[in-house]
Amino acid sequence: MSLESSVEPGSRLAAPQIQPSVWPVGRWLSIILIVFALQLGLIFGLTDRTPLMARTFAQGPTLRISGAGSAELLALSDPTLFALPHHQAFSGLAWMTPPPLPARSFSWSEEPSWLSLGVQELGAAFKQFVATNHFELVQTLMPPNPVSTLSAGQAAITTFTPSVLRIEGALAQRRLLTAVNLPSRAHPDLLTNTVIQLVVEEEGRPFSATTLSSSGQAAADSYALDLTWTLRFNSIKAESKPSGSLPGLTWGKLIFEWSTVPTNAPANAKP
Repeated sequence: MSLESSVEPGSRLAAPQIQPSVWPVGRWLSIILIVFALQLGLIFGLTDRTPLMARTFAQGPTLRISGAGSAELLALSDPTLFALPHHQAFSGLAWMTPPPLPARSFSWSEEPSWLSLGVQELGAAFKQFVATNHFELVQTLMPPNPVSTLSAGQAAITTFTPSVLRIEGALAQRRLLTAVNLPSRAHPDLLTNTVIQLVVEEEGRPFSATTLSSSGQAAADSYALDLTWTLRFNSIKAESKPSGSLPGLTWGKLIFEWSTVPTNAPANAKP
C-alpha cells in the first residue's frame, strides 16, 4: 500500500515538531571556568608591578635678612623676649645661667656613741614605782549627795498655774456663754496645746469640731473635744455677723493651754 493511499482525502499531514537540544551541566561548568580563567589572566597580565616611588618636593624659596645685625633684629620679633626668661633679655645671664651650688658633704664623720646603761639598772624605775604605791587599798569614788536648790518653804508648797482656753479667729468676736474651768493634767512631761477647729451655728451651738494639734496626752485631747461640744455662744440671728464668717456659720480655733502637774509632785501641791 502506498503512502498516498493510506491518507484519507481531505486530511493534512502534521508537521514534524523540532525540540531544542539541552546543554549538559558539564558544558556550562566548562564555559564558566574558561571565562573565570580569562578574567584572572587579564587581571594579572595588565597589572603594573613597578614599585611606587615617593614624590620629591622641591625646596621653596626662603627670605633672609642680610647683614651683620640680622640676628638681633629677628630676636626682637620674639614675643617671649620680655615675657619669659630669655638669653637675649636684660638679665638673661642671671636667669638662664644660675651659679653652681657649693658642694657640701652630708655624710656624718663622727662615730655613733651609744648610751651607757648598766645591767643592774634595768627595771629600777619599775621597782621604785612598785615600792611607793600600795595596791591593796581600793579607792571607790562616791558621787556627792544631791543638793536641793529650793528653800524649805518652796519645797513644801508648789503652786501651778491653771489651764487656760483661748479662742482665735472669727469665733473670738462672739461671746462665750458657757463657763469653762479647765483642770490641770498629771503627766511626767510638759504638755503642749490642744488645738481644735470649731464651727458654730447662728444659734451658738457647735456645728463641727476637728482636732488640729495634739497635746501629747490622749486623755487631755479627748477631754478637750468633749468639752468643745458642750460650749454655747451668743446667737447672731438679730445681731451683725462677725467679719470673715460664712452665712450662718462662724469659724475659729480653740486652744487649750494645759497646766501640767508632774506625777512626782508633792502631795500638798495646789493645782
